[in-house]
Amino acid sequence: MFKPFWLATQFLSRFPSVQYDSISAKDMGRALNWFPVIGGLIGLVLVLVSQLYLWLPSQVVAGIVLVAWVWNTGGLHLDGLADTADGWLSASGDPKKALEVMKDSLIGTGGGVALVLILILKWTVLVVIIDYQAWLFLFLAPIVGRISSINLMPVTEYVSLNGIAQDMFLHLNRYVVWGWMLLLSTAIIWVNPYLFLGLTMIWFWIRWVMISITGGMTGDTAGAMIEVMELAWLVGIVIILTNNFSYTLF
Repeated sequence: MFKPFWLATQFLSRFPSVQYDSISAKDMGRALNWFPVIGGLIGLVLVLVSQLYLWLPSQVVAGIVLVAWVWNTGGLHLDGLADTADGWLSASGDPKKALEVMKDSLIGTGGGVALVLILILKWTVLVVIIDYQAWLFLFLAPIVGRISSINLMPVTEYVSLNGIAQDMFLHLNRYVVWGWMLLLSTAIIWVNPYLFLGLTMIWFWIRWVMISITGGMTGDTAGAMIEVMELAWLVGIVIILTNNFSYTLF
């Protein structure tokens, strides 16, 4: 019963998990159901880490939280973001070339720049989140990212042959995915309808970009979606907090 949960844990985090001798494609598909739950566990760790170091300046706490964030995910989604950026800048509109570039283990200039920018921006917004002690919104960030990513699968063609996410894509439960999307959408609208509108526009833009690069989605572009949507969520929350806009989830 919990095998998909442990597989999702292994795939998305460095948390201790049960090891299995045999894993079927159906098991990997069912693991997708648990992605938002793993996101919640990561979010909980981020909040707990921040509480341990609140006696330090917020800039330092933000750095520690960011390190914990990267370590707990093993940099998996950052790698996807870097590969996507390399494919975007190197392929010149050729999806086949983009896929070849993205499978290269080396990181190019585009990937390096993308990593630096995303980490700086995340650190910047984390400082504000910590200053305002908006712990609930920090907890939700990894959940937002992972639901945004799995929402790609029912509506976007998977184009990476023998890619790491292929079995998950082929055996996902679309009803569970739509259920997570409905839950997330309701929560964001409750926080602020304009935040929901902004995040929705960003989600569609990222999807358009990945399709323009590869013709569909891959495990790398799914990871890029997680990173960008986590950042977009935190930026949106910072805008709400610093401009005294109304929100209801706190």
